Amino acid sequence: MDETFIQRKRTAYVVGSMVIPKYYDPKTVYTPKDIQTDMLFEHGVNLSYMQAWRAKEKALQFLRGNPADSYSKLSKYFYILNETYPGSVVKLEKTADECFLYAFVALCTSISGWQHCRPVVVVDGTFLKSVYRGIMLTASTMDAAGTILPLAYAVVDSENDASWKWFFEQFKQAYGERPSMCVVSDRNESILKATSIVYPGIPHYSCMWHIWTNIRSKFKKGHLQLHELYFATARSYTLDEFNERMSKIEEVDPRVKSYLYDIGYHRWSRVHATVNRTWTMTSNIAESLNAVTKDARELPIFDLLEYMRTLLERWTNEKLLKAKGTFTFLGAKFNKELDDNRTLSQKLRVRASTDHIHTVLDGVERYIVCLENKKYSCGQFQLEELPCAHALETLRHRNETYENYFSPYYTRESLLRTYEMLVRASTDHIHTVLDGVKRYIVYLENKKCSCGQFQLEELPCAHALAALRHRNETYENYFSPYYTRESLLRTYEMLVNPLPD
Repeated sequence: MDETFIQRKRTAYVVGSMVIPKYYDPKTVYTPKDIQTDMLFEHGVNLSYMQAWRAKEKALQFLRGNPADSYSKLSKYFYILNETYPGSVVKLEKTADECFLYAFVALCTSISGWQHCRPVVVVDGTFLKSVYRGIMLTASTMDAAGTILPLAYAVVDSENDASWKWFFEQFKQAYGERPSMCVVSDRNESILKATSIVYPGIPHYSCMWHIWTNIRSKFKKGHLQLHELYFATARSYTLDEFNERMSKIEEVDPRVKSYLYDIGYHRWSRVHATVNRTWTMTSNIAESLNAVTKDARELPIFDLLEYMRTLLERWTNEKLLKAKGTFTFLGAKFNKELDDNRTLSQKLRVRASTDHIHTVLDGVERYIVCLENKKYSCGQFQLEELPCAHALETLRHRNETYENYFSPYYTRESLLRTYEMLVRASTDHIHTVLDGVKRYIVYLENKKCSCGQFQLEELPCAHALAALRHRNETYENYFSPYYTRESLLRTYEMLVNPLPD
């Protein structure tokens, strides 16, 4: 074998083993150029760019293993997830010849929290960047603080009719179907087909931003005027507002009006929606989740799924702490919206007509507020389910508080209930143990380790002992009772008397 080739492999092996810690966090950016710089300053070794690149590849191979081997870990991993997270829905789908096809995870914390959020489901797919590629599908919703609650995630081969249908079938098994539920996504045809099959009674709405990007690419006329007009039209609170703005769009470019009509007004216009989508006019929460997982999508599938699990755990814990530290009646986003409406209400004047119907004067405009039915002629309350400026001024006029006039999904109480189901096994009993370049998951509560030794020998393996030491906990409760001194004594405590002469 060529001596140069051997030397090249040695260099990559040695340097790669030295830089492994730099890649523990998938978000870390540590380039071959960084390796060159550090090796020169710290060790006086001058590497070429290709040597540094090979060292990086070797370090990632040491740390993450062979990407193909990652798939062989999934059956055991999903079994342990099922055992550790009761109430979760996890599914591993294989082909007839036992090859990987799909993987789906919906953790019990999200399933429990979903009941306290508005049933608006935002779905999206994004490319994986590992050796074997694929697509990660996600479903998310918005909590009472206006932040992301991831509901489910899956790895599939591509965005096609079969994969999206399978995803929604698993999602329905986990979350069922709720009144006033809807799905929001981009204009992916496979999503439209899958929702109509799996959720035939549930409306599908389009992300208004994706529709705008299509308008911008299809029609080259009047973008500056159309941009403001289109988004104002989509967010219109009343049909009169909508029709007036659509007329202005037609004046700029009649083709755009025809295009929007062909899509269906109900898919992108809030006032035409058959189910109230309130604030979720875009798929931004799914895009935000994609941004958070950008670097993790380079990982082998096992590490990606484990990254998602730990991400959801961390968010659940952090959001519960924030919820406990929230002292306003509403969650952060909706409390701010209420404050903004309160500021706008200061310039308004009220004239009472009956106990529950009031006329509100806003300059030269008049609005009718019906508190009993929570309906206002401006249309804002009905669509946002939060008192508008006219309603707040009416309530102030009546010396009445606002607590009974908004959606229960916006309250601090709903926020607390969304995250109150902490998976104790997750926070207290699951640990990642690093053994050189390998990672092992230790589940102390179930006496399991991903190496398999703990559960088969019924004796703490080295990884379990490391986790126990980290917790300052002794090992007495983590092995078979058949291995104890007490069992040994009881085995022989019955003395055999000598036979008589």
